[in-house]
Amino acid sequence: MIKIRVLGCGDAIASGGRHTTSFAIVHGSRIDLIDCGVSTLVRLKQEGIDPSTIRRIFLSHFHGDHFGGVPFVLLHRKITNGNNSPLVIYGPKGVEKKIRDLQECLYPGTAEWWSEANLSFIEYTNDWQEDEEISVKAFSVTHSVPSSPHGLKFKMGGICFAFSGDSEWDKQLIELAAETDFFICECNNYMDESAGHLSYQTILAKADLLLSKKIYLTHMGDKMLAAEKIQFEKLSDGLVISF
Repeated sequence: MIKIRVLGCGDAIASGGRHTTSFAIVHGSRIDLIDCGVSTLVRLKQEGIDPSTIRRIFLSHFHGDHFGGVPFVLLHRKITNGNNSPLVIYGPKGVEKKIRDLQECLYPGTAEWWSEANLSFIEYTNDWQEDEEISVKAFSVTHSVPSSPHGLKFKMGGICFAFSGDSEWDKQLIELAAETDFFICECNNYMDESAGHLSYQTILAKADLLLSKKIYLTHMGDKMLAAEKIQFEKLSDGLVISF
């Protein structure tokens, strides 16, 4: 059985006290992460997941609440197992430099460990990319341009699922959600619109275009968290999606 464990589904300002974005794909003793926000290492330990078992990290974009936790995971690897286990980090163009620069900013001098680490980086292309039993396809979406925003679609174990990343309404979301078993969609706002983010009202109005069997809402602000009688399921930290 494969499970998606919600490590964090909050926004950049921790609305509702939720942790920053990260989802753990748990398959047997192996772990992959979708995004790795700043609180990810704490959440992994709270959930009893050994960070050293992480094999791949798939990053949607370069904002701290989505990739700021990577240096802490790398630090944990160095201190606990000497970087011996392989780790592949997928991300938008320039992912290796972005992580190296962040690592050096937070822990000066530690990026030199990488020469001894079993660490590799893969940039997204416009096509499906296969890695053992999982395939990923990245779609450019509409968010802060300098952050290189992408939505991510996965195929694994006969299941297809997708994550919007951070985005306002974008026609790419239609293809992202198409023929998926579930679609994790950002929903920062309730009624109001804001640049780079979706509202519940927009998602509801476009629902007929999002051809997924189930839609989960994530990255919610305070007004969205307080909203009742919502058509789609709201994620919460610690929730598990099983398939």
